[in-house]
Amino acid sequence: MNVPAKINICRTREELSVAAAGHVLRVAAQATERRRAFTVALSGGSLMEILGPRLVESSLRDEVEWSAWHIFWADERCVPQASPESNYGTADRLLFRHINIPRDQIHALDDQLGAVEAASAYESILREVLRPEPGKLPRLDLVLLGIGEDGHTASLFPDASLLNERQRWVVPVLYAPKPPHMRVTLTLPVINNARHIIFVAAGPGKRAIFSEVFKTGLHRPKLPAELVIPVDGDLQWFVDEAAAGIA
Repeated sequence: MNVPAKINICRTREELSVAAAGHVLRVAAQATERRRAFTVALSGGSLMEILGPRLVESSLRDEVEWSAWHIFWADERCVPQASPESNYGTADRLLFRHINIPRDQIHALDDQLGAVEAASAYESILREVLRPEPGKLPRLDLVLLGIGEDGHTASLFPDASLLNERQRWVVPVLYAPKPPHMRVTLTLPVINNARHIIFVAAGPGKRAIFSEVFKTGLHRPKLPAELVIPVDGDLQWFVDEAAAGIA
């Protein structure tokens, strides 16, 4: 069952932040009530800059059952956690230091390993924490994604052979077309098996690619972001008017 994407267009980046953060917290509350845990995969780029400050506002922070959250990464750069290019480092600065998620429930990539070893180790973490049935894919409650101006999402880039991966859950990226070149990313089957997927895009720099993703009748290979189609879940885009081409 493939569900069409719902597009939420917000007037400003600030309103986008409010709307997207509110949706994240609703999904988290629902998962916590039903399963006593909330599993979410974060991405890098501007995603945490948009969501992080809103999630830690005191008016919201004290109402969230942070102890139920388990944090994973849709993708991560193979850099030290202290690096400004680390997705973990950004999330730590903007989110984790301000809330009470148990540190052993923040499942960071091992930054002492190379991409190949780190990908294998991270898949083992997914197996251990999420514990899917034998032969089944892990089912995250939420995957949060951005989109690059070339249509990439997570660290899945256009024309990459990794777009065809169907067996592995986590794969190394050894030659990403933008630095850092060594990365680790979830594969499309794992992303598409999530209960909820949210794309967040803001600013005029995303206008062209947002328009491209939602054009119909194009005779070209699909962009990585277009291949994000939940098998049995909810897909929503949160964009501001500048990205949507309205402003």
